[in-house]
Amino acid sequence: MKYKIQKNPSKTIFILTGELSGEIHGANLIKCIKKIEDFNISGMGSKKLRQEGVDIVLDYKEISLMGISELFKKFIPIISALGRIKKHIRETKPLLIILVDFPGFNLRIAKFAKSLGIPVVYFIPPQVWAWHKSRVKTLKEFIDLVICILPFEKTFYDENGIDAKFIGHPFLEFVRPKLERDEFLKKIGITEEKKIITIMPGSREGEIKKHMPVLMETIGILKKRLENFYAVLPIADNINEKLLKDSVKKEEKIIPVKGLNYDALYHCNAAVIASGSATLEAAILGAPSVVIYKISSFSYFLARLLVDVKFISLPNIILEKELYPEIIQHLDPEKIAEKVLYMLNFGRDGIKKDVEYLKAKLGGFGAYDRAAEEIMGFLEKRYGTLSQVT
Repeated sequence: MKYKIQKNPSKTIFILTGELSGEIHGANLIKCIKKIEDFNISGMGSKKLRQEGVDIVLDYKEISLMGISELFKKFIPIISALGRIKKHIRETKPLLIILVDFPGFNLRIAKFAKSLGIPVVYFIPPQVWAWHKSRVKTLKEFIDLVICILPFEKTFYDENGIDAKFIGHPFLEFVRPKLERDEFLKKIGITEEKKIITIMPGSREGEIKKHMPVLMETIGILKKRLENFYAVLPIADNINEKLLKDSVKKEEKIIPVKGLNYDALYHCNAAVIASGSATLEAAILGAPSVVIYKISSFSYFLARLLVDVKFISLPNIILEKELYPEIIQHLDPEKIAEKVLYMLNFGRDGIKKDVEYLKAKLGGFGAYDRAAEEIMGFLEKRYGTLSQVT
């Protein structure tokens, strides 16, 4: 289906992000775009995008989801959000819409944008290679350019006739610790050398509620089998700090710490991590880890029907082997503790070779700059010299 090219577009870009990890990528991309050309930029996001001068039309926290079944609970807010975003796009007539992950919502906006003749770039596209392969047709119809950050994605999109560019994974640029080990231990209040097990239950409230009780039981089991350790619980900016601290206040072995996610992974002896982008961060930082995840029974049932990958965590998917043990849905604290002890014994040296290979596959530094350059090249091809656009 062919679409008209909109008349008199404004020198505006609209960007859509649906959660913190995507917003961080979006904010860094916007920073690089602004180094090349000055645009008016609006979007759906939160604090990170606002810090880069983006006019926030809608805060994604209003519609954040976990799993398929949660969609029903937020149906009305989602419909309202779609209406507000469409109204803004219709009124501002942006040159381009940039989508970042969050496919269920973003693909609806892509279809609307194309009906107005507004081109759409997908930065960090949906994992249609894993599930929802039916969405390939939607991407082909409504997306003008896909910018990939995983090494195998470009081949997949090329095979499906979708214009795609691989720019490398941006995690390589900023996933690094701030503190030396002695500084980190002092910061978290550990005065003597002990083993550190980092626990990361996820960044959404639903993930925390499902994972923290299991993690608490796991720590209880480890206390009986392991001497001289502490569990460090990093609390990211977007996490409900009170919810986490209330969960662990009766367990003296768990140390909540604000921020310092990368330090907690870099300096730990092992980690237990909810599946998501944090698993790739852990691999880049060389942390021996166990991956867990639990969703609603209905979401899990549908996922089993739709998912077409052997593993759930990105390090395992990229390496096509089990670097990190995965325990999904049926979270047995005994089994998790067993795997943690295994990874403690395996150690950082045990995964070092695989970690170096994984990092090499992720590409070099400068991913955001390359993404910005691809977008600028796309815009100039579409509109000609951007100085002509008001």
